[in-house]
Amino acid sequence: MISRNRGMSPNFVQEQLSLSYVRSVIYNAGFNLSRCEVDDHGIDGTIQSYSRGRNRIDFQLKSTTEYDVRSDNVIYDLRVENYNQLIEADGVPQILILYLMPENNSLWLSQNRDEMCLRECAYWVSLMGNQPSSNSSTIRVEVPLANMFDRNGLQFMFLQWFN
Repeated sequence: MISRNRGMSPNFVQEQLSLSYVRSVIYNAGFNLSRCEVDDHGIDGTIQSYSRGRNRIDFQLKSTTEYDVRSDNVIYDLRVENYNQLIEADGVPQILILYLMPENNSLWLSQNRDEMCLRECAYWVSLMGNQPSSNSSTIRVEVPLANMFDRNGLQFMFLQWFN
């Protein structure tokens, strides 16, 4: 039997798969992706639209196998530092992208001759304008299941913020 991901931590693999998911959605929707070399302001990347006047949306990407679904929202505990960075309105819209993955890491990626499948799905939320948190470590955020991070979701965001 061949060992999976020998030498790589599950967290590293999880991060890379979530980035692959986001990258695929962005390019498939006709947008461009810029990645930060150093993440010192809580921004993992920027989605750009050159067809809409060089508009951009910054994002922070989180992936998790630990989450709850209540009603129509994913409940996720976000680090307060990340939350407080995402609520700032500096003229560029910012979103949290939350990629949900199965607990069993052998299910994260499957492929055969016809397809490659990343499981499960990513959702987004804008926290801009929320009040800062004084919590010491995490704050619970709700990410609407209606906000699937897909082609339609991206087009909606750009129409909403730049139309």
